[in-house]
Amino acid sequence: MNIRSHTTQLPQYFAVLYGVMAVYASLEPFSGWMAPLPGTPFFLFSSWPARYTRFDIAINVIAYVPFGFFVALTGRHTRAGARFGIAIVTSALLSAAMETTQMFLPSRDASAIDLVSNSAGGALGGVVALALNGTPGLRARIAQWRHRVFIGGRSGDLGLALMGIWLLAQVNPGIPLFAATFDPSLELTRDLAGTLLQAAQCAFNVIGVGLFLALLLRQRRYLGGAVLVLIGVALMFKGAAAAMLLRSTMWENWLKPGTTFGVAAGAIALLLTTQLSRPVQTTLCAIALLSSLIAPLLAPDMWHARPPLALFDWPYGHLLNFNGLTHAVLVVWPVLASCYLMWLVGQPAWGERASPDQEVPR
Repeated sequence: MNIRSHTTQLPQYFAVLYGVMAVYASLEPFSGWMAPLPGTPFFLFSSWPARYTRFDIAINVIAYVPFGFFVALTGRHTRAGARFGIAIVTSALLSAAMETTQMFLPSRDASAIDLVSNSAGGALGGVVALALNGTPGLRARIAQWRHRVFIGGRSGDLGLALMGIWLLAQVNPGIPLFAATFDPSLELTRDLAGTLLQAAQCAFNVIGVGLFLALLLRQRRYLGGAVLVLIGVALMFKGAAAAMLLRSTMWENWLKPGTTFGVAAGAIALLLTTQLSRPVQTTLCAIALLSSLIAPLLAPDMWHARPPLALFDWPYGHLLNFNGLTHAVLVVWPVLASCYLMWLVGQPAWGERASPDQEVPR
């Protein structure tokens, strides 16, 4: 079998999307802008804070590890040392830009410690990327598997990047599984109507996200396993985050009946759509994703539910950023995914099975 290779754009897409998320988390709530007081030194030249915690440093390091990892994976024909240096410099420049901008937000604190921590995180991500590239044949095997299972080219790369960002946002245990809004029942008693609306939101998301994944697959025979893996990974992410972030008295009850019923009903409905044509699946996918945003509008307390901060065992400053970022991603994602679907259907022969000599992305 003659297999040629071309460069995948998946790392670039991940780097850009993750960078946008970092900007959002750094500048939220995007209000209260004002110039620094006269005489205020630039953050690099100001004295370091008298008190800072190892938790703050760890969070800032971890936050930039994925960004450095994706940046260091770009440029396959660039030398390893150069890619590592680009990962560090890019992480440092992004962090410096965010810290400088934070000087105009009284609610945020610009700090040289954050800059150093973010740069260290980017460097750590670069090391992991170089280790991946340095393992003989590993990246090639991953590329071959990706090409065999998912559609290729820019269409597949962008879709997989969007899928990965959705999975990453699922870690917030304050937002029910496959939902996009916070769960007011964590603080208030949920009535039957609210439970049904929460179930509907989760079911619509299961159908929409599942069909989105199905449209990225080359063959329908992969769909059952792919959906099970998707639900399992999302459940694992959210369950692990609940165990770590929620207070010990709350994390065992984070999976609510409405969520469980909605995921089960959505999974059954998703299986019924597997034999439909791709144009029909595309239409149903967009309808389901957008309906997942419309359902909470019928219950104002559900749509406007505030992050249940008191239930988290985590410092509130970082928690506000975390909650705001994941909520924004999950609300915007259905719209982005629907726009992507409209672009996807215009691609020639999208989703068709590859011939044996078709290019394999690396």
